[in-house]
Amino acid sequence: MRTLADEIGTAIEVDLAVMPAHQRRAYAGLDQYRRPIEVRGVQELAKGIAESFGAFAIFDVETVLRSPAIAPFVMQTLYSIPLELRRAACDRDRLKAERARKEMAQIISSALLARYHFEPLKHVSTSCHPNWEMAFEQQFGSGRGHPNLEAQASRHSSEGRGGDPDE
Repeated sequence: MRTLADEIGTAIEVDLAVMPAHQRRAYAGLDQYRRPIEVRGVQELAKGIAESFGAFAIFDVETVLRSPAIAPFVMQTLYSIPLELRRAACDRDRLKAERARKEMAQIISSALLARYHFEPLKHVSTSCHPNWEMAFEQQFGSGRGHPNLEAQASRHSSEGRGGDPDE
């Protein structure tokens, strides 16, 4: 049986595998001729990886986050991946590139799992975000940091968990 860590790692592997070649090279700091250039596209890649977790409730201590709120942490993790590994993921040798992508996915998923707690939401697929809040309410109730959900999702803020009761 697949574990949650396997699911998260696989989702990231898929994101890295289906990434267009030009985007993969930009993240690795390579141009179309594989010459070194400035690294680009990290923010877009982080956003894409974070969006893969739309069917999860993501807990940071007791505060629940929606997937866009973890994009800054994903971006920080992407920058921490060694440039040599990123460039290996662009290699013409498919086996070498696949191994590099798997290793990158493992690094990213380990960092995410060390920082956040993921709970898959029942009755929510990654393509139907409108019912995310309803599924969350059914599965977890109205407690566990839910009042702060809107502020976390819209501002990506890591300020206090409490919030003003008058808000």
